[in-house]
This record gives sequence, C-alpha cells and structure tokens, in this order.
Amino acid sequence: MHTLKILSTAILAALLLAACGGAQSASAPMLPQSEMSAMATAAPMDPGAPAALESYDNAVGDVAQSAPASQQAAQRMVIKTAMISLQVENVPDAEASIRARAEQLGGYVVSVQTNGSGDYQTSTITFRVPSDTFGAALADLEGLASKVLSRSVGGDDVTEEFVDLDSRMRNLDATRDRLLDLLAKATKVEDALQVNNALTDVQGQIEQIQGRMKYLKDSAAMATITADLQPVPPQPAIVPENGWQPLRVARQALGDLVEFGQGLVELGIVLLVWSPVWLPLLLLGRWGWRRARRGSRKAAKEAPAAPPTMP
Repeated sequence: MHTLKILSTAILAALLLAACGGAQSASAPMLPQSEMSAMATAAPMDPGAPAALESYDNAVGDVAQSAPASQQAAQRMVIKTAMISLQVENVPDAEASIRARAEQLGGYVVSVQTNGSGDYQTSTITFRVPSDTFGAALADLEGLASKVLSRSVGGDDVTEEFVDLDSRMRNLDATRDRLLDLLAKATKVEDALQVNNALTDVQGQIEQIQGRMKYLKDSAAMATITADLQPVPPQPAIVPENGWQPLRVARQALGDLVEFGQGLVELGIVLLVWSPVWLPLLLLGRWGWRRARRGSRKAAKEAPAAPPTMP
C-alpha cells in the first residue's frame, strides 16, 4: 500500500506538470517561475518517498528556470508571404523565368494555373524560396514586368508560439523521463499499467508539439510568393501600318462592280423565269389604261361647246 501511494502521488505530480505545460501554451505569456514551481509541487510528497522523487522535483525547478532564458535567446520567427500582379510582354517566357529563378534561389514551384492562349494567356504561379532571399525574389519579379499592377507583402510572427511550445516540450520531456524511471522500478502489474498509461498520454502530447514546431520552422524558413502574370494589352494603331494603296482600292472597286453586274444578271434571270406571271398582268394593265385614256378623249370631243358669254 505504501508503494502504491508513492506511485499514485508521482503520477499525480506528473499529470499536474503536463497540465501546467498545456495551460502555458494556451496563454501567450509564460508563467512566472514562482507559479510554475508552486504548480509542480502542488501534490504533497510522502515522507517515505524515495530520493528519486525529490530529484524529480528539483529537475522541474531547473526547467522552469531555463524557460525564460530560452525565450530571451530565441530569434524572431516570421512566416513571410507576398502577392504580386504583373503585366509582362510574354506570359510563357515570364513563367519559365520564374521557375528557373526559384530553383536558383534554392526554392521550388508549388502550383501553376494557366488560362487562355496566345496573346491573351494569363498565368498564376505560386512558389517558395528561402526567407533570406525573399527580397531578391520580389526584385527579380518586378524586373520581369512592364508594369506592376499590385503588390502585397505580409508576415506572421510565430516567435511567441514557438517559445511556448519549446517550454512545454521541456516540461513533457522531464515528465516522460520520470515516468520511465517509475516504470522501471514498478514491482506490481497494476502499478506498471498506471505508469504506462500516463507515459502514453505524455508521449502523444510530445509528438503533437514536435509536429507543430516542425511546421512553424519550415514555414518560417521558406517564404511563399504568388505572382499573377497578365499580358500587356495591345495598343490601337494611330496611323495605318501599310499607308495608301491605290491598287488595293482599284481591286476593291472592280470587285464591287463585278458583284453589281452579277446582281443585275441574277435579277434578269428571276424576271425571265417569272414572266408567265407578271407579263400577262402587265399587258392587261396596259390595255386597260389605254382604253380608259381613249374613252376620256372621245368624251371630251362629244361634249357641247360652252355658250359665249355676253360682254
């Protein structure tokens, strides 16, 4: 029972330490050294506990003292990004130049999206380069452009988050080492299972923190740039390129005359084909008009002359 009480006390202290590290990561500023020591020693130590538990308490205090020093020594970690829109003379050539330049700077192309073809082709290329070549890459992009349409540069400072993760990692490492010692000294199956469960939980937290820290390191080490390439719009011609060409004008006029003659011939063919229809109607109308005219003349001759008027 005495051994079980010692193991339970040690596991409780380890879990409290892990919880302390999680709370510290959730809040931006680190806890003061006095609070960390108080949390680490919150569980009462059994008077008959082995000396290893006392050394574990001292190790926690050493971690708490080293955390602020690591925060002061840490360099700023900034994830750099940029978006730039350019007008270029030739979109495919500019895209090829960006690919080659990214490789020269030690980077790589992430994605390329192309729309249209020929003189109307546009392209959006995203690539990553080392952060220390970020400015040089932007300068090279602007050198390819006939006109810079837009430019947006930003950065996300993740130094504070990285320092918090590093501090939490130190605490979890100390907890894992202590649990390994307890697991090696366990004499009962029940005690070994309890320690092993706590060790599995701590190891899972360590792996999560390691993954996040690796992501932050990689993101800060490589800057991301997205370039939107657009062709230069064509300029309208103010003066005709070929000037005055009389032969071309005469050729055009001759073509118009031939088309007009063809139209007249086609009209004659149509009238000839439809002559059984329109020719009788035309003759009938002419006969009726002449007869009406002849009748009007005859009536004018037969009409009596008007009597003379008296002065």
